[in-house]
Amino acid sequence: MDFYEKNGIIPYINAHDTYTMYGGSRMAENTLQAMKEAAASFVDLKQMQIQFGKKAAELTGNEAAYFTNGAEGALLLCACICIAEDSEYYYRKLPEILGTKREFIVMRAQRNAYDAALAVSGADIVEIGDADETLEMELEGSINEKTAGVVYFASTLYQRGSLPLETVIAIAKKYNVPVIVDAAAQLPPKENLKRFTQAGADMVIFSGGKTLCGPQDSGVIFGTRQWIERCIRFGAPEHGICRVSKTSREAMAGLYIALENYVLQDEEKRDGELREILRRISERVAKIEKEITLKIIERGPVGQKYPRLFCYLSEKNSSEKIVSFLKKERIYIGEDRINNAVYISPLNLYKEEADIVAEVLCKALEAE
Repeated sequence: MDFYEKNGIIPYINAHDTYTMYGGSRMAENTLQAMKEAAASFVDLKQMQIQFGKKAAELTGNEAAYFTNGAEGALLLCACICIAEDSEYYYRKLPEILGTKREFIVMRAQRNAYDAALAVSGADIVEIGDADETLEMELEGSINEKTAGVVYFASTLYQRGSLPLETVIAIAKKYNVPVIVDAAAQLPPKENLKRFTQAGADMVIFSGGKTLCGPQDSGVIFGTRQWIERCIRFGAPEHGICRVSKTSREAMAGLYIALENYVLQDEEKRDGELREILRRISERVAKIEKEITLKIIERGPVGQKYPRLFCYLSEKNSSEKIVSFLKKERIYIGEDRINNAVYISPLNLYKEEADIVAEVLCKALEAE
C-alpha cells in the first residue's frame, strides 16, 4: 500500500497532461533531494531569491529572474509592482490604489480564468478588440496616464483575434508601458524561456510545476533587471498584498534544479522517449477490430511542442464513456468531445504505465 492509499487518497495514472488538478508533473530525484537539503537549514530568503535569480537568468539567457509560488502568484506580483510605481507606500496600500496607474489592458480574445490575478491587485481590466479581431489603434487609443501595463497571454488558445506580441510590445514601448507575458505552459521548446524577453517583454511568467517538472507550487518571472529588482523589493517575504504568495526555500531549491535539468536535457532524445510511449499504446489499440482512427498531434493543448495520441471514435462509440471507464480504473486521459475523440499525453507516463493505459483503453473500446 503506497502513501496515498494508506491515507485514504486514490492515486491515478496521469495520461492527460500536466494539469494542476492532478498535481502538475513528476519531479526528478535530484529535484527532490535539493528540496530535502534546503529544508534542513535556515537562510535569508531574500538572499536566496537574489542568488537563485542570478543563476536562473544566466542559465536561460535572461537579464534577471525571480522565483514565485506559481504562475498566478507571479501574475499578481507583476501587476502589483506595475501599480505601485516604485513606491513602497503605494504597494503597502494595495489593493487600495493611491497612484494614477490602475488599468491593465487585455485583449478580449485573451480573457481567461487566470486574469483574475489582475483584479486581485485592485486594478481595473480594460478590454480591447473582440473574439475575431483586435486593431492596433484600439491598443494605442486605450493607453493613457492610468495604464499600469499590458498583459499578453501567450497560449495559442487565445491568439485568434489577438494582435501579434511583437506589435503589442512595439506600441507599449512607444508609450513607456510595461508588457507582461503569461507563458505559464509554453514549454517546450526550451528556447521559449528567453524568446519572449528577447522580443522585448518586460516580465515573462512560467509555471514551475508543468513541463519544467519542479514543485507544483512554484513559478518563475524572467525580465529586465529594473522590474525583477522591484519583485525582490516588494515580493514575499515582505509585508503587503503579495505576502499571500510566499515562496518557500524548498520550492526555490527544487525549481532551480528542475530548471537546470530542463535546460540541460537533450530535447531530441526527450521527444524520442515521448514518441516511444505513444507508439507502445497505439500499436496495442490498432489491433482492435473497431472503427477507430489513430493520429499523432504534434502540439500540446496550448501550443507546446510535444506529441499527443488522439483516438477518433466512430458514432457507435462515446468519448465521454471512454473517459469515464478509464477514470474508474484510476487513469486520467483527455477528451475532445466535439470530435468524439480521446487523447493521451505521454508527459507524465512511465513505460510500464503506458502499457497499463493501453490495456485499459483497449478494454474500454471493446466494451463499447
